Amino acid sequence: MLMLKEHFSVNALGHLVIGQTDAVELAEKFGTPLYVADEQRIREKYRRFLRAFSARWPDVRVHYALKANSNMAVVKILQTEGAGADVSSEVELRIALKVGIPGNRIVFNGNYKTHRELELSIINDVLINVDSFQELETIDRLARKVGKRARIGFRINPDVKADTHPYIAIGLRESKFGFDVLSGQVMEAYKMAAEMSTVEILGIHANVGSQILDVAPFEEEAEKIMALVSEIKEKLDIDLRFVDFGGGIGIPYKPDDKELHPEQVAEKMVNVVKRCVRENRLKEPTLLFEPGRYIVGDSSVLLARVGYIKERPGMPDWVAVDAGMNALMRPALYGAYHHIELANKMNQKNEFSVNVAGPLCESGDFLGKNRKLPKVEQGDLAVVFDVGAYGLAMSCQHTAQPRPAMVIVNGERVEIVRKRETYDDLTRLDQIPGWLK
Repeated sequence: MLMLKEHFSVNALGHLVIGQTDAVELAEKFGTPLYVADEQRIREKYRRFLRAFSARWPDVRVHYALKANSNMAVVKILQTEGAGADVSSEVELRIALKVGIPGNRIVFNGNYKTHRELELSIINDVLINVDSFQELETIDRLARKVGKRARIGFRINPDVKADTHPYIAIGLRESKFGFDVLSGQVMEAYKMAAEMSTVEILGIHANVGSQILDVAPFEEEAEKIMALVSEIKEKLDIDLRFVDFGGGIGIPYKPDDKELHPEQVAEKMVNVVKRCVRENRLKEPTLLFEPGRYIVGDSSVLLARVGYIKERPGMPDWVAVDAGMNALMRPALYGAYHHIELANKMNQKNEFSVNVAGPLCESGDFLGKNRKLPKVEQGDLAVVFDVGAYGLAMSCQHTAQPRPAMVIVNGERVEIVRKRETYDDLTRLDQIPGWLK
């Protein structure tokens, strides 16, 4: 089944067109494997997400989750749109700052933040979502050392079940993230922080997971967070300025996936917020969201050149391409589905069953199994869709395979935004000990 979203088309040659650029020409000019991102699609998805919530609530901030794709050009595009940043490492923080996102529009999340990361966050006015009592104590010490109050919120574990892969279902009580609600840890954490002169308590944060295509978990999350916001006000007299609901809205990967529109989520979540604010006479908080996949996921494709076709009588043929699990980890790691077509044969009928494999020495090195494609020949150009989130971000150098290059298209304009790795890149940190020379 041909699955083309609205920002793709097919030209008279039967070639896939991304924006206004021919995918076959891109592969010939820049080589393969090649990530291709559409700038206008990124902008469109960001604006739609922001509009969905800001139309229903007066004060909304969208903090793009760099973990999905931290390429500097991608982050710069979103900075020009006014996005903040959700970061979870020192490098992500530095990228956000470098492209011009101010520290007070950055949120730092994660269950293990190093002393260096915490110091940088305090110095740059980053909002730190504290994840444990020991982290809070560390922040207290570092803030004294730096001589500046830390801006903090607390990540709570809402114990919300979402229908997604277990590895990315992060809102369950048994998850490694956040303070436990049922045992009273959340109230204890806010009370402890209220007694510290080194911190400014600003918010509360939760995240129910990733790649969620059902509105119910988000509504449940809103109910649970707002109940805590009310309890914190009632028992500790703390007015929380920021309520951070995290991210998690998924995208359709399979042809039969039903899309979850941000407007559906916004309607349910904001109604909960409005009711709780009214009933409990709360100050209206700023609502924070941390979308990643929704914004960049379907903006990008991975182009890979077919090298060999191996017949297996009575079974699907094996099609070997020059991109594998090193370039796109999700199929091997999660069993994730990514739609695959032949970019140079978009008008031909998909009628032959094949397995699409990469060049690595692993049986798990595949991009898709039992897929229908036109008759595949050497030199054909495979295109893997919806790779903008956790594609290049999770790529690796398994079997010393260089990571792919990446280009961004904007209409007819194309520019490389990540160079292809070379032998020198892969070996520049290695050293041979003196006694072996």
